[in-house]
Amino acid sequence: MKLTRDDFLERYEKGNLNIALVGMSNIGKSYTAKRLAENYNFNLVEIDKLIQLDMGHKSMVDFAEWQGQPFSKGYAEREVRSIQLETLATKKAILSKKNNTLIDTTGSVIYIDHSVLKKLTENFFIVYIQVHNEHLKNLTSQYLSNPKPLIWKNFYRKIPEKTHIESLMLCYPELLNARKKEYEKISDKIISSAKVLNKITSIDDIYKLLQPSN
Repeated sequence: MKLTRDDFLERYEKGNLNIALVGMSNIGKSYTAKRLAENYNFNLVEIDKLIQLDMGHKSMVDFAEWQGQPFSKGYAEREVRSIQLETLATKKAILSKKNNTLIDTTGSVIYIDHSVLKKLTENFFIVYIQVHNEHLKNLTSQYLSNPKPLIWKNFYRKIPEKTHIESLMLCYPELLNARKKEYEKISDKIISSAKVLNKITSIDDIYKLLQPSN
């Protein structure tokens, strides 16, 4: 949804500003969403939590364990199921918008049903939190240390003479690069993780970064 800065500010004042944060897991979407909700009174909708409720999982770790890794038995079927669940959760989030609404999407929002993704981009101002180079290595290591369900979409391949985990870590940057292009296609505003994850960046600065440039 294309907006000028004046449109953005006017919508916020009237209580009908809808924003969706997109980007990879562990890049600061949830952290930023919670700060904005607390300080700017946004109605926060977290897609991961909606899916967890539908699945009956108690935590993100449970969800990640159910999803498994791309080399796990039955992963392909669970990947399809995850996209279906995310499509339904995103549709529910779009329909639940009220006042100023902020949707914290999952990293795989770009893979949901096209008609629902289209509704999201038509009704929400899409802000893409882009991975800064300084966070790339850390993001890769966090994938294993802080498990979250991940849709690989055939970007994983077993590399000769490497273990599955070693292969995973080598393929992960390729997945990031492919997703980067897809996030950019749907975004209305791009901000860097270097700003979002910097502890000296105030929430007021974040709010200004979200706004259109003109």
